Amino acid sequence: MGYNRFLRTCSIFEAELWGILDGLKLLQRRGHNHVIIHSDSLKVVKAIHECGSKVSTSAMIRRIHQLLSQESHWILRYIPREDNYCTDYLAKLAFVREENLYLFESPPDEVLDFRKRGFLAVRKKPRVRQKPDPHSHRLTPWDE
Repeated sequence: MGYNRFLRTCSIFEAELWGILDGLKLLQRRGHNHVIIHSDSLKVVKAIHECGSKVSTSAMIRRIHQLLSQESHWILRYIPREDNYCTDYLAKLAFVREENLYLFESPPDEVLDFRKRGFLAVRKKPRVRQKPDPHSHRLTPWDE
């Protein structure tokens, strides 16, 4: 199952929160109680994890925590964007369709093609952390 939502104007942070919130609602409606969430926003992952120890000022983060508290088991992990081709593709489709919320019961052909070519949702080999080049101003995914 996959999904995407067309959001008019919001920050990237808010868009990531909407994605997690929509996914949790869909999973709960279908009766799932074990959830694994991958997000390519380290800022969002940290905000949700840190909120567990204090009250958040964000209504969306509070709602996400409320839904997660109803799950018997959940995991939230950061995954670099370049390692998550399928999710990135589904998110970009939302701009083309401009539908409020779209549910994919089966993966689009392009997503199946990613899998055939070996672009799985998560790398199988662990990534080696590289230190940033002191002479470069580019940030690596680890510097986010």
